[in-house]
Amino acid sequence: MKKAVTILLIIGFIIIGYFFFQKQNLLKNNELVFYGNIDSQTSTLSFRFLGEISEIYKDEGNLVKAGDKLAELDKSYLLNKLDELKSQISLNEIKLSKLEKGFRQEDIAKAKANLDISKASLNEARISFNRQAKLIKLKATSQDAYTKAKSNLESLEANFDLAKAEYEKLKNGYEKEDIASQIELINSLKINAEKIKLDIQNYSLTSPIDGIIQTKFKEIGEIANPGEPVFEISKKDNFFVRAYIDEPYMGKIKIGDKVLVYSDIKDEPYKGHISFISNVAEFTPKNVQTIKLRADLVYRFKVDIDKSDDKLKQGMPVHIKLK
Repeated sequence: MKKAVTILLIIGFIIIGYFFFQKQNLLKNNELVFYGNIDSQTSTLSFRFLGEISEIYKDEGNLVKAGDKLAELDKSYLLNKLDELKSQISLNEIKLSKLEKGFRQEDIAKAKANLDISKASLNEARISFNRQAKLIKLKATSQDAYTKAKSNLESLEANFDLAKAEYEKLKNGYEKEDIASQIELINSLKINAEKIKLDIQNYSLTSPIDGIIQTKFKEIGEIANPGEPVFEISKKDNFFVRAYIDEPYMGKIKIGDKVLVYSDIKDEPYKGHISFISNVAEFTPKNVQTIKLRADLVYRFKVDIDKSDDKLKQGMPVHIKLK
């Protein structure tokens, strides 16, 4: 029993000694060492509309440039709708052209001829009626003949009025209100067409930055909801370190401090500087080491790397030393 206790005590001293010398190693020559991970600015991309994904042009790990097309929604319905609107616009523009040019000269000449014929017939009917009116007073004609002459005159007067109105309409052209109404209709159709063109553009997802596709959340044939992530892109050559510091050492660093960032991928360190120090304490993330190793509360700080390269990868572990 005593032997077992002795062994446990020895193991305990070894563990305590390990952490003590580890801390001394981290602080030797007043040199602070911090641990963190490479991170980068990311953009999560999504569609503005609900739809089925018809094309995906990029995959995880691909380099993209700003403006590169990444994916598309099925836009067959919008394309058909746009074609319909274009046809309506074309037909109504033809109608507007006719309204602005007025009626054909052949139609005007025909209406004038009809008016002349109607006028001649009306004059004859008026003469016939006047004669019958005189005769009826002298009781030299029948009531039936007088009634027929009067009825014929009234009918030809109505025909003359119609022929005159038709001729005046053709001669003067269409009403200004008709032309204005037609122009308004065409403009409305064009506005709808432009809206659909904009929607068609928004059915394509493009990269806003030069970067690397970190995550692809969707596949061809899947439904994308508005605002639902489709891609996550990290900004190229804009890496930084997300690191943590124990509270007792907060006074050892400040914004602007020059640092060296060490990784396992190259012997030479990357140069950088501290650009942010959080004022809010948080519990130590499980994947992060600190000087105390088991500190309950730590503060996050950010190190911008002055000149990053394609060897750095998001999530890569690094350690930091003050210059």
